[in-house]
Amino acid sequence: MKTISHLVVIAVILTALAGCAKERPAKEVLATIGNYSIYKEDLVSEAELYHPAYRKTVTKEEMLGDLIKKKIMLMEAQRQGLDKKPEFLKMVQRFWEQSLLRSLLDKKSKEILSSLKGTEEEKHKKASQMMQEWVDSLEKNVKVKINKEALEKIELK
Repeated sequence: MKTISHLVVIAVILTALAGCAKERPAKEVLATIGNYSIYKEDLVSEAELYHPAYRKTVTKEEMLGDLIKKKIMLMEAQRQGLDKKPEFLKMVQRFWEQSLLRSLLDKKSKEILSSLKGTEEEKHKKASQMMQEWVDSLEKNVKVKINKEALEKIELK
């Protein structure tokens, strides 16, 4: 029993020492809004959303100010519970689906285009055909069952 206790103590000490050795440098905070901090990476990421020509006309201070205002408004929206409303969650789901679909199609398109030879027009024509064949093959590999009764009951406006 003493041996197990000693091993546990040694393990705790080694873990603590390992944690100290691997301590990451603290991120430098650019601004604090309530309990939320804005870091350099946040500002750089936000700046990448600006059009390059506009980015040259705006100072870092102005960008940070815009980011702070944006965060304050987001915090207010959360305080009001807007982030939990079904309409908002549905919008987020749709955005996520569209973004994921775009990523998949971009990836497959690049894959197909890189495998083709010929003029750009020939490559794009062949790529469109290959994309359609790929989508068709995906559909063939999944079992789909449609409830026609339920479908007929739906009235679209």
